Amino acid sequence: MGLETDTFDFIERCQTHMTSKVVLDDLLSCVRKFGFEHLILSGVPVGNEALEPLVELNGWPKPWFARYSSQTYAGVDAVCRHCAESTRPFFWSDVPERLRNSPNSKRVAKEAADFGLVNGYVIPANSRVHWQTVVSLASPLQHLDLSKRELAAITLMSTVAVSSVEAIRSPPEKERLLSRREKEVLLWAARGRTAEEIANILSVSVTTVRKHLQNARQTFAVSTTMGAVAVALRRRQIVL
Repeated sequence: MGLETDTFDFIERCQTHMTSKVVLDDLLSCVRKFGFEHLILSGVPVGNEALEPLVELNGWPKPWFARYSSQTYAGVDAVCRHCAESTRPFFWSDVPERLRNSPNSKRVAKEAADFGLVNGYVIPANSRVHWQTVVSLASPLQHLDLSKRELAAITLMSTVAVSSVEAIRSPPEKERLLSRREKEVLLWAARGRTAEEIANILSVSVTTVRKHLQNARQTFAVSTTMGAVAVALRRRQIVL
């Protein structure tokens, strides 16, 4: 079958998939013909946020994911760090040298290669669950020779997979909105102000500020204030 037929057949199947595991297996089957053997679909960690709770589809080798999680490699992995900066698809080899050249990031890349994750392609996608979601495809090949049409097909299938998984995991719901005061407090936090400074600016108690920040984190289901800031900015609930 042709590239377009394969792509749209995948999209059609995703409309009937009932479990995330089926989506994972189907997407892996589709991208193997392009040289990819592993993939992960996950939210992008913010600050010291752990990766494991953000993972929606896990097609990594189990020993590698266990090591990656236990060693908190997300904070030093050049690919993961670049995911927080890029809104466009990119090859792992295109990650800026300033991120790739640190001793820690080199160690992560070497260990990943030992598990067959040598090169890859990352597709960022919009999400109603995470501030940023990516599909990261991994290959044992050093060089991936893919045409623009093939990359477009891979990007489309990955984006559809994200939507499919989110639909399976949780039915559509009304967007969770911050209160006026929560937005105000979060905006000052985004500008680097401490809880004490925000309390002084708004003439409220520090306890009140911390409560508003806690509410914002709970509203967006994130563990850090900067995570809440990121979600609020992406959803245009606050504007710097």
